[in-house]
Formats: sequence, C-alpha cells, structure tokens
Amino acid sequence: MRPGLTIRKGAGRETFCMVEIGGTTYCIDPAGSLFDLLGKRWTLPLIGVLGNSPVVRFSELRNRVSGIGNKALADRLKEMERLHLVERQAFPQVPVRVEYRLTPEGEQLRRALGPLLAWAAKEIR
Repeated sequence: MRPGLTIRKGAGRETFCMVEIGGTTYCIDPAGSLFDLLGKRWTLPLIGVLGNSPVVRFSELRNRVSGIGNKALADRLKEMERLHLVERQAFPQVPVRVEYRLTPEGEQLRRALGPLLAWAAKEIR
C-alpha cells in the first residue's frame, strides 16, 4: 500500500488518515474537536497559562492572556471543558468564585505540545 492520504467514512464524517509514524497510521478528523480547538485563537495561550499554575480564576485568565474578551474566554473554556482538557470548579459564595485547572488529559496535551512549540520556535521564522 502506497503511503498517502486515505479517506475513511463513518458516522457521517470523513476522516483523513495520512500521518504514518513507526508503522502506525494516525487519522485527523477535520470536524474533530481537538484539532478544531487547537486551531482556534487563544487555545494555546490558555493551555500555557493553565499549565503554569495549579488553579487559575476566570479574571486571572483574562488578565494573563492579553487581548482576550470575556465571551471568547468563556467559549474557549467551555470547549476545553467539553473535551475534558479543563476542569471548572465553582464555589458557592457571593460573588461566585470559579477556578479552572488542566485535567490530566489537558496536562498530557500540554506536554505533547512542548516539542512542537520548541521546533516551531527554532525552525519557523
């Protein structure tokens, strides 16, 4: 079988299988949540900020990710929560205090991104 792009259909979606590493073919679902999320603005800075602290409050995230607005921050955090990358904990007080942290899966993703980011910093100008 010649290496290249293979298209698989399932559950009404196309999956593009094209990355072969060590004899294993990895597939990328263009409608898939993780790659869609990683391509969105603010996701990588949020993973970085969340990974550099045990817990971070919403207002701290907004202040530490320069330029992000409340709606964009809330939307991105909800997406990350849906994918089990971020955990949200609300405390019943006035005003409500909400803290966010990376889940073990989110921390694994953060560590996996390290080599890619190091490569990009070195090779992409």
